[in-house]
Amino acid sequence: MKKLTKEKFTYTPAVKKKDAIPLWFCFPSTYAVGMSGLGYLSLFKILDRNENVYPERIFTDTEKPVHNAKKVELMGFAVSFELDFLGIFKILEKYNIPLKSKDRGNECPVIFGGGPVLTANPEPYADFFDVILIGEGEEALTELIDAYNEVRHLKNKRDKLLHLAKIEGLYIPSLYDVEYNPDDTIKSFEGNHPEAPEKIKRRCAESLKNSIYSPIITEKSMFSNMFLIEVARGCPRRCRFCIASYLYLPARYPDYESITQAIDTGLNYTNKIGLLGALIADHPDFDKICEYILQKRKEKDFEVSVSSLRADKITPLIVKMLVECHQRQATIAIEAGSDRLREFINKHLSEKAIIENVKNAAVYGLSGLKIYGIIGIPTETQQDIDELVSLLAKLKKENKAFKLTLSISSFVPKAQTPFQWARREDGRILQEKSDYLRKELAQNKILFKPTSIKWDYIQAILSRGDRRLAPLIEQVYKNGGTIGSWNKSYKDLKEEKIHYIPSFDWYAVRERPYDETLPWYFIDIGFDKQVLQAEREKAYT
Repeated sequence: MKKLTKEKFTYTPAVKKKDAIPLWFCFPSTYAVGMSGLGYLSLFKILDRNENVYPERIFTDTEKPVHNAKKVELMGFAVSFELDFLGIFKILEKYNIPLKSKDRGNECPVIFGGGPVLTANPEPYADFFDVILIGEGEEALTELIDAYNEVRHLKNKRDKLLHLAKIEGLYIPSLYDVEYNPDDTIKSFEGNHPEAPEKIKRRCAESLKNSIYSPIITEKSMFSNMFLIEVARGCPRRCRFCIASYLYLPARYPDYESITQAIDTGLNYTNKIGLLGALIADHPDFDKICEYILQKRKEKDFEVSVSSLRADKITPLIVKMLVECHQRQATIAIEAGSDRLREFINKHLSEKAIIENVKNAAVYGLSGLKIYGIIGIPTETQQDIDELVSLLAKLKKENKAFKLTLSISSFVPKAQTPFQWARREDGRILQEKSDYLRKELAQNKILFKPTSIKWDYIQAILSRGDRRLAPLIEQVYKNGGTIGSWNKSYKDLKEEKIHYIPSFDWYAVRERPYDETLPWYFIDIGFDKQVLQAEREKAYT
């Protein structure tokens, strides 16, 4: 394929054994998007350095795979977003592989998936995967390959899956049955085989001493020729709505020396470096990293970009590093407009700190900031919205030549967070808030970029959904995957009277009581639900 001729590998693949397992490692989007995913590529590298497996990258626009689809034994998917199922189905259908696990015979590959969406709540997608990896994949993926190698000679797929179920962190959905109460809540979630563990423990790489960096660089990726380096994993701040704060506990940081070595490696291949992490400036040596980059700039001209900065960590040194490395704009997240609401979500970010740090950004050379916020956070009032407008107006007034953009999404309750029980606000009210912000910010010449409230609503259905959604999302795919296809698909299934699915509002909007069995309660995330419950209660005290 022509697009592969531009790839630069920063590692050496293993020489494969003659009987190496043919595997497709899939990304449910295009080549350009997938080749920008550091997590996906770093796991592919692990596979490619294993002599017992012959992995091939597959994307929605892959044209001519090396492996014959009928010869592939394992097929994995990286799932980062709720709507990734559309890309997953597209790939499966392209190679004539049935979408549902129960419809795939022994001749089909074993289909596995992993990623933050499946770790938080795999149940809406449970019918489509033979195996789901809960947690981080660095160690578990190799164990999966080794365990499969031990039973690849078996003819019966279920026998293979029973063996894989012994690996910590591997969830085999077909080994569990779910019953429901008359009020649509879960009555029971129980294993149907002795090999089915009661809880699935989240896998977590205990140490991140060595930084993860781009194993493959290409100009054809969304971030053309960008060498990505993971500077931080997880976030110690624990904002109560944030899945990254809880799925990746504890927060971990690679050694300073590992990051500087990664920078040196990257500069051998390209002049673009990207630093990634939920909160990179919290790295204990981030100032030293900035100083190292500035020193390297004396030897070679190169660009540096960062994923985002905390709004109270915009120091003169950080801004100097970004500006000298050609990044003129940055992203910060303030989430809410008032000090009260930021404390409610555990943001611990004062208006005074925001104003001071935005001033630093402007004074020391940045030309603009993209600011993330959320509307519809529980307890939000009109006063909170007005304070958001007032804050942005102040920022614009004090930094007149500075370009400010507010990017707003609407609150989505996420599994495995303290707000997993919370109610989502009515879509009509959320739209009124968004329209109000658009009008008020336009008067202050502040750009406003909201997400689609309707798509956020769909995300809320999936983020707290259960197995009963499987027929629906399959029908949504068949109906084109658009926003309009959701209501149409629901009506289609209702008319067939084959599959019962609770209402969309039952999933997306409803507040859950603490004693309700939630679809993801079988996952051992590393702490019990009382921790999340106590954290939520703390917000209201």
